[in-house]
Amino acid sequence: MLVREIMTSSPVTARRDTPVREALALLRDHHITAMPVVTSAGRVCGVVAEIDLIRDRVLPDPRAHVLSPDPVTELPPAYVERVMSPVTVAVREGAEVSVAVDIMAERALKSLPVLDEDDVLVGVISRSDVAAALARDDDTLDRELTALITKLGHPDWLVVVADGSVVISGPSTPRDRALAESAAATVTGVTRVRIHEPEALSPEV
Repeated sequence: MLVREIMTSSPVTARRDTPVREALALLRDHHITAMPVVTSAGRVCGVVAEIDLIRDRVLPDPRAHVLSPDPVTELPPAYVERVMSPVTVAVREGAEVSVAVDIMAERALKSLPVLDEDDVLVGVISRSDVAAALARDDDTLDRELTALITKLGHPDWLVVVADGSVVISGPSTPRDRALAESAAATVTGVTRVRIHEPEALSPEV
């Protein structure tokens, strides 16, 4: 799978001068937990997450204290540029999804900005995007892969899919096996590929 195949295109973004309350509303309305901050040229200059926006904005409740807490007089940051974090990592739209997953796992990130070759933001890939891709049903994977190998000139190959794992029966040469494995790996949601080679005929006695 490639990032561009499952990413969220035209993602929700903020600008440096977006008010914090407006940014909070964007996250709420679009059911997301973070978003890129972009320049007028579409280049990513930061990322802002829920925790960045809510920090220092919740007043202590006097009902939870024996003595009333000191009043908060300092105004919280008003604009995104005051609370956003710098972007330290992003992925290209043509990168493998497995690379994006490894980055998110290693850095405990929920999403990554996706850039084109000119470093312009073209999407966001999130853990939810990957989960949705891996949850595609077996019948859909079977139909897509069968159509693909038929298009490649091998309608006689048999495809069986179970829990995202694919078994392809029919390829007999190293070249055919490599073709079958490559084709299956391009279908969104396939997690494993195994080639079942036809058994050689026993010589007659």
